[in-house]
Amino acid sequence: MEKVAAQQLFVVVALFRPVDVGASFDRREWPAHVTLASNFAVTDHGDRLARAVSEACADYEPLSVRFAAPAMFGRDQTVPVQLVESADLHEMHERLADLLEVMPGFAAADPDYWRAGYRPHMTQVPTVAVRDGDIKQMAHVAVAALTENTATVISALALSHEPHGV
Repeated sequence: MEKVAAQQLFVVVALFRPVDVGASFDRREWPAHVTLASNFAVTDHGDRLARAVSEACADYEPLSVRFAAPAMFGRDQTVPVQLVESADLHEMHERLADLLEVMPGFAAADPDYWRAGYRPHMTQVPTVAVRDGDIKQMAHVAVAALTENTATVISALALSHEPHGV
């Protein structure tokens, strides 16, 4: 019987602060972020993946997000999160899904969190305190390769349309 190579997982996130390509984080200590496309695998994860994400995000200015109630996520409901409200996040998730799901070898790690199951949230981190009703700007998007313990940024971009009338 042939041994099948483990698939490489990726995630696409929106961030409050920029991150550099090559930066690595312990997966339990990410900088504050909102997941745009939850864990997925593709066989062509070089420039094509970065281009798909860039294309999906091309028409967006920095995202204004409103924090809502806290909740618990994860299979065992043990991960504390802050729900996030923004029509742009849902639209961006759909655009990403349209472009990622047609890539060779695409497989969502948990399809329940895609499309109709997408629930924007920020995993609570000690460095960021937000309350229900707080509004913040997210101006950065990153693609990270995931291993069991580490997230490594393989692509990063700024949502940077010029402000209108300023």
